[in-house]
Amino acid sequence: MGKNYLFKIVAGIFFGLMVSCNNSSDDQFEPSANDGGNGNTPTPPARVLEKITVNNSVQEEYTVNGTVLQKGMLKDGTTNNYYTGTVTYINNKINKIKFIGSLAGSTSYDFSVSEDSKGNVYSATCTGTASALIDSFVSDYAFTYDATGKKLVKILEKRKVSGNTAYSLFTEITFTYNGDNIFKAECAKGTLTGTGAPNMATAKMTVYSYQNYDSKVNPFSTLPKSFFTAWSLVRPENFYRISPNNPTSVYVMPPSPAPAVNTPMTYLYDGYNYPVSDKDQILKYVYRTL
Repeated sequence: MGKNYLFKIVAGIFFGLMVSCNNSSDDQFEPSANDGGNGNTPTPPARVLEKITVNNSVQEEYTVNGTVLQKGMLKDGTTNNYYTGTVTYINNKINKIKFIGSLAGSTSYDFSVSEDSKGNVYSATCTGTASALIDSFVSDYAFTYDATGKKLVKILEKRKVSGNTAYSLFTEITFTYNGDNIFKAECAKGTLTGTGAPNMATAKMTVYSYQNYDSKVNPFSTLPKSFFTAWSLVRPENFYRISPNNPTSVYVMPPSPAPAVNTPMTYLYDGYNYPVSDKDQILKYVYRTL
């Protein structure tokens, strides 16, 4: 994922998780002080996540035409780089997502994805184009779901690097759940054997734990799951975004000797159980009513 991978993991968690929320439509929602609902939640108006701001500065922004996501802009950690993911469709299903950075020399990530009838990605290919050939790659992904077809349990990536025609590297991500929420993503990275199988003896493990979920609405669930699945393949700290609820802690344990990092999160909610801010109301979500 690049030479500054660990730095981007930590930075991405900080900016991806400490989020708050305004409403840009005529419907204004009063944030609750604690859990955002009393069990008698009214039906919310149809809405999508439009922006995420930090001190009124846009960190993420999503462009939707009607109910169709066209593109999403995401800040890449604490850097000044912003990635814009442009989405294309075939027969109303997402077919391609291309992430391009705003800074010269940024690696671009061009995904081709295949969705099932539930909007789950079941296969994908990514072409990563870097300023140096040695950092460029082509990756193929295989996705495994549980028997219900609802929960993603494994992703296996095989990668060709530096213009080579043979796979040489792998990443295997295994998920465990707490209810319907991703509790842990164990990410093993290593080399392939001569027969193309993952050589676990070479693997180094990074563990992402998304802990202590609330029972409220994940704002990213208002947008296509495939978009955040692809982005999480670039930045794995974001896999919590495809869960239905919101973690209140993210714990990242990189390969030794790097230290583990724990990031707590807090939320305020509106009357419809959508997060509107962290407790300090510095980071905000902006929704658009459809």
